Amino acid sequence: MQVTVHGDFSGQYTIDTLDFWTQFCYMVESGSDDLLQLPASKEVYSYDWKGQNGRQYDLSKRFFDDKKVTFSGYFITNTKAEFWQKYLAFWNLLKSPGVRTIFANELEQTFSCFYLESSNTKRFTKLRDFPDKIAVKVDLTLQVMFSEMTQPGADPIPPLVNAGIDKSITLPTNQVQITDAIVTAQGGATISSTVWDVLSTSPAGLTATLSSGINPTVSGLSAGQYTLRLRATDNNGLTAQDTMTINVAPSLPTGFPFTFPFNLS
Repeated sequence: MQVTVHGDFSGQYTIDTLDFWTQFCYMVESGSDDLLQLPASKEVYSYDWKGQNGRQYDLSKRFFDDKKVTFSGYFITNTKAEFWQKYLAFWNLLKSPGVRTIFANELEQTFSCFYLESSNTKRFTKLRDFPDKIAVKVDLTLQVMFSEMTQPGADPIPPLVNAGIDKSITLPTNQVQITDAIVTAQGGATISSTVWDVLSTSPAGLTATLSSGINPTVSGLSAGQYTLRLRATDNNGLTAQDTMTINVAPSLPTGFPFTFPFNLS
């Protein structure tokens, strides 16, 4: 089977700011239509009053589902060795912890997503425009999380920052890893930096050590409450932040704190 490809495919899509084509030799044939599709509405709260026709719907708040998006495309390389290098690098990125961000240049929108499956993979040995290259067809299905789209060309807006849910541990466990923090650039911007710090503690003066990365390990914790802050800055200089709390309970007693003056047997 022959496939016709032509032109430069760079700049069409990026994943975590990495270009699909220049970084992974993956040419996207289709996918924007699924990204542009409006999300389905979740079930609306309603009341069915007895003795009245129909239902009363509460539309004061509307909620929407995530959606599945399938990218159809080809890995196009010069050699088998280069194919495996690019293919495995792309796979390692898809399966890494956390959420991926997809930027579609055609739509001028950024989407948060994670990998679901590859439902259609076929190897082709001939390309009409590049007969000496190796091409492998790979379709990728992603779960795209709901987020409001922005009007292209509008004023830049700050990134979306979610520090994750609060955590609770009990001593002697004195460390916890944050695994659900999310930072998403908006309107085609890119994230320049992410910084975690300890905003406050109760009692005051408690200390903690944070490893690097958007999902750090927080160690050296003592009994009390820690409020941590995640700040993100994009390439437009816009900053956003969010906080989360770690509650550290003191260690539980291992036995009775006193001796009974009589025999319990």
